[in-house]
Amino acid sequence: MANNQNQPPKLPGYDFVQLLGAGATATVYLYRQRMPARPVAVKVSAKTLDPRAAALFNREANFMARLSSHPYILPVYDAGVTSDGHGFIVVEYAPGGTYNSIMKAQSLTCEQVLDLGIKLASALFTAHRSNIIHHDIKPSNILITAQGLPALADFGISTDVYDRTETGFSPPWAPPEVLQHRTNGSEAADIYSLAATLYALLVGCSPYQHEYHPRSQSELIDLIINQPLPRINRADVPADVESVLRRALDKDPDRRYYSALEFARALQRAQFAHFGHATPVTVEGMPQYPKDVERRRRSADNQSGPASVSRRGWVRPVAIATTVIAVLAAIGLTFAFVVLPRMDSAVGPGSRELMAPGTDGTDDAKSGQGDDAITGTSNAPVPSPENVTGSYSTDSSSVTFTWTNPDPQNGDAYAWSVMEGSAADQSAKTTTTTQTQVTVDAQEGSQTCIQVSIVRENRQMSANPSIACAAKPQ
Repeated sequence: MANNQNQPPKLPGYDFVQLLGAGATATVYLYRQRMPARPVAVKVSAKTLDPRAAALFNREANFMARLSSHPYILPVYDAGVTSDGHGFIVVEYAPGGTYNSIMKAQSLTCEQVLDLGIKLASALFTAHRSNIIHHDIKPSNILITAQGLPALADFGISTDVYDRTETGFSPPWAPPEVLQHRTNGSEAADIYSLAATLYALLVGCSPYQHEYHPRSQSELIDLIINQPLPRINRADVPADVESVLRRALDKDPDRRYYSALEFARALQRAQFAHFGHATPVTVEGMPQYPKDVERRRRSADNQSGPASVSRRGWVRPVAIATTVIAVLAAIGLTFAFVVLPRMDSAVGPGSRELMAPGTDGTDDAKSGQGDDAITGTSNAPVPSPENVTGSYSTDSSSVTFTWTNPDPQNGDAYAWSVMEGSAADQSAKTTTTTQTQVTVDAQEGSQTCIQVSIVRENRQMSANPSIACAAKPQ
């Protein structure tokens, strides 16, 4: 295998689907794992592994495995070396793309950024507590899973907290002390990079690109080291929220938050003060909320009584729906979000468009669906379509795919899309049909692939889409 030509390796138990992306050090492919049956992403080193490279690749796999149980860290399933000496790591396939695409498409709301920041700070503190420094937190290293959750990924240059080995970094997101080579990285440096990422999701670019607009990387580095942090300048971002971010972005690492957990607590306090609720931290052995927020939550519950239940029941679904719809409007996330109204209408008989709660003339608050209509927590898991096969037309201009539903129910539909381009682009082309077949234009190259999920009448859908490819006749 000549991996530098993006040729996928043959891996026992896995079937190649398509290329997802390639960089200087590794190539990422989409495979279908046979047992258990699921789509997975496989990162393959660009070069054969000499002893030092093998150690780095093994280190990434081991770091990710140590943290895989955290809900906001991308899980690793498998790792090894191919028959011709390339290292590979098998991780969860995150079809929603990255927050880099979201950042470029549309700024998030303040509440969305606070929610994301608390979740990622929880993940980062978990890594730090395991003596792992990430070194490269940035929007493109935060993936979006099939469940719509953020997942911190790419521990390729992570080190043990006691390791002084020189690593790489990404200048727009690195703190001054790293850019000046005064340190190789630290917990404080990771906190800075996370805060820079959250700041960017509010303004649409990295902190020192905002307002300054540097023309080169060297100019950007000079700004980060020597110039004051620009103001966010958004009327909907409260001053204390900006103050939390500015402290985490302080040029002096000793003046930042002393831990990612303390950073998360500050975000929780700001979130509760302005939005009446707080996202819980997810850290083993730690309370979900700081004591002062917990006391205020209990006090609000006691004062409001039963009415508070109704209020919170309204706030949470609307907040979730607003978050998801905003993200979909930005870049169109894939199958995890086809239940919301960014889906295209399918063309042809029996096709329909799925609607978000409340957009079809019904009132979810009255019907009792609420969160369950979005998250699909009210019923049993929806299976994936089975026996997905495709065949080319006689002139090879189109491909007809068919499948079966292992548990058909009234109101079932099928969400499908052709697998082409970036994984983050898939849902912009996702459509639905009530039929168990679809005909698509043949794609360039030797095969055409689709992914398809079952969508129940209550908007639940398959936990994992089925993926199938048809080989073009020779």
